[in-house]
Amino acid sequence: MNRLKIAIFLMAGLLLTYCGDPGVDISEESFNRKIVVEAFLFPEEPVEGIKLMRNYELNTGIDLNDLYLTPELNEVQASINGVELFYNSETGKYYNTDIVPAYNTPYTLEVSAVIDGKHLQTSSTTITPKQGFTVVNENLGTLKYRENKAILEFMPSPGTDFYAFSIVPLDANLDNFIYDNPFFTDISREDLEENFEDFYYQSQLMINVNSYLAESITYEISELDTWFYTDYEVILYAGDKNFKDYALTVENVQEGDGNFIEPAFHFSGDGIGIFGSAIKGQVLFSLVK
Repeated sequence: MNRLKIAIFLMAGLLLTYCGDPGVDISEESFNRKIVVEAFLFPEEPVEGIKLMRNYELNTGIDLNDLYLTPELNEVQASINGVELFYNSETGKYYNTDIVPAYNTPYTLEVSAVIDGKHLQTSSTTITPKQGFTVVNENLGTLKYRENKAILEFMPSPGTDFYAFSIVPLDANLDNFIYDNPFFTDISREDLEENFEDFYYQSQLMINVNSYLAESITYEISELDTWFYTDYEVILYAGDKNFKDYALTVENVQEGDGNFIEPAFHFSGDGIGIFGSAIKGQVLFSLVK
């Protein structure tokens, strides 16, 4: 999904279960090979950018030569609603530009592959959001840091209560970092270079939104999401249930009492990851000193 910071988890098969004890004894027998999926559908946009990967056993290295599943090496067969997906050997991703998702429509991804000699199969269904999500103002102009606020305003999609925002500085570098920010007043160029991605990648979520109100919804981008004097692109997503559950659970795999839980993947068979859908919008602004 283009720029939204979504974690790709290469999971060992069984995450479980010592109540009150954060230690888990994962033996070789507990490892289950999985098809790892990262796939998103967007209404009125051709299907592309679908990643099919594999997982690895804990405490073993990830081999980039066989991380991505291919028709040649893994006998991959993949389809959406029975229509075949094709493999792009240059990008390592699957696509079919003849598939153009509609609004409020179910789509089922089916994948089979051979991993380490074992034949695996998985499927997942997403229902695209209803039409309605629109951005009210796509260009906020030039904003002065700490004086003007970047306020996103959008009309929600009926029935969609989850919205995600990816805040992307388009020309972020060591020179235009906001060193005089009020949060880290003593950060050096060396500190920034070492932790650059922590400041570059920013995303926020809105959950439990009342999407049936006949009025727009606003969200204010804070200084904690803008660390550079540059142009910004904010990509807004009105996400389906799969998108929502994945975003809310993929990093929360341990409960307060120490019990480990599996994220909400919504895959049957031998699959983990995300097959979701969303409507996209965009807001632009420039941040100056």
